[in-house]
Amino acid sequence: MKSFNPHSHHSLVTAILPRQSAARVLDEVLNSGAAYAMTLNARGTLVHDHWYQALLPAISPEQEILHFIVPDSDVDHLMEQIVMVGKLRLFGAGSIYAIPCEDLICSDDYPLWTPGQYRFKSVSFDIRFRRDLTALIHITDRGGAEPIARAAIEAGAQGATITYIRGYGLRDRLGLLRITKHHDKELITVVIEPYDLDAVFQAMARTGRVDKPGRGLIYQLPISKGLTNLASVFQAKKHSASIQQMVRAIDELHGSIDWRANQLLVYDPRAAEFAMSSRGLSRNLKLFNIVSQRKDTELLLNLLLDHGVSGASVSNWRFDEPDSEHTQGGIRMNREFGCISLILPPHHIPDLRRVVHETALENDMHEICSFSHSVPISKAFVSMTKG
Repeated sequence: MKSFNPHSHHSLVTAILPRQSAARVLDEVLNSGAAYAMTLNARGTLVHDHWYQALLPAISPEQEILHFIVPDSDVDHLMEQIVMVGKLRLFGAGSIYAIPCEDLICSDDYPLWTPGQYRFKSVSFDIRFRRDLTALIHITDRGGAEPIARAAIEAGAQGATITYIRGYGLRDRLGLLRITKHHDKELITVVIEPYDLDAVFQAMARTGRVDKPGRGLIYQLPISKGLTNLASVFQAKKHSASIQQMVRAIDELHGSIDWRANQLLVYDPRAAEFAMSSRGLSRNLKLFNIVSQRKDTELLLNLLLDHGVSGASVSNWRFDEPDSEHTQGGIRMNREFGCISLILPPHHIPDLRRVVHETALENDMHEICSFSHSVPISKAFVSMTKG
């Protein structure tokens, strides 16, 4: 009989890379002993640097997202190798961050990494990962991501990353009116420094109109360590450095970002403009993730909705393994997995996990794992704190 086993001290490591460097990084990581990687296509966001170009569409460079569920003992080695191979210390080269996995439980046939199997060891390589970063995740209707990403950049964020997902919940309860709502959604991710967090959060929430019904939600994910070097502004003229590079250099000279909030130097109008509204605000929730083979995703999702889940999103992931077959053109042939994600109060998770495990046993499902992340703050039309 299949069993589900808990695993402690693991983290989800996420790398956001330009398409041209992602394949090289993935090959290096898999050749160093990584059990697998979950990958998906994405696009970046570059806005034009002149005010008169504000109405022009944003430039969307191709990106790829790599996800790894990694034992904490291998997190530093993995992140350092990705930084080195992907040259993430260079401006515009990408982002990488780790988020602790809480209550990681996997079926006994899920190919979880074995601690110590990762062979890459750093050699006198000094990388200073930030430990005060936050990821902001915004889910909106398909086609609505660009204004939200632009608002985030104008409020101080680096380049936003956009992926396609499927959303479930409200649409599935509208009866015949469900034809007015589509499953297709877009997920916007930005990695934020502490000084910009409140301003960017409120700018995205306001632009996405999350205080209106059916308009999505935004939430925070604390990052245990990370590094971000994504560009956000397209400059037609060549300059020796961008404003983001200059700000980062001043941060390093000061040893902190406190100088940015010096009221004797500058008045920050965002303090009033982005004042926190309590409407639809929820605190101390969890992001509950269920990873399964893609063919099993729909059955699991429908059962979760039947058990009272108010909403869920599904991402399609490619399952890259070291022994994956390749086409004659060198393209890796991968299996397909899905990740169901739900925002909900912590006390709901045990019952939903039980439903997942029972369904997996009854339907002979293979390779399933679940884990959660802390969500300090989220915002939607209705508060989920008491849900």
